Amino acid sequence: MGPGNYPIFSQFDFLENKIARLVGELQAARSVMGQLQAENERLNNTLQQQQQEIRQLQKKVEKAAAIPSSFSKSTNFSKIVSDNRNDTATIAELKQQLTVYIDEIDRCIAYLGNLT
Repeated sequence: MGPGNYPIFSQFDFLENKIARLVGELQAARSVMGQLQAENERLNNTLQQQQQEIRQLQKKVEKAAAIPSSFSKSTNFSKIVSDNRNDTATIAELKQQLTVYIDEIDRCIAYLGNLT
């Protein structure tokens, strides 16, 4: 080997170092890409779960929107109040109607508590 061959070895070493650096950068990029793919999958799973929760909540809201007929204002209730009589049957009927309303309000409160 003569003195003129050294620049070739120098260039070869330079290329070898550059290739090693590029391989390291490629491995780092692949690692980051794997992490991003895992995060993307996790986010997609979270999104699907949240969409399912939204659908379930929408169903609950639709059910709650359908107010039962027993909760609607009763003509008997206003009749009882307007009669303003104090007999035992009327008071018992009023208590029964109030119990129905209180039960329905309790059900609504429990439902709203489950939404949070």
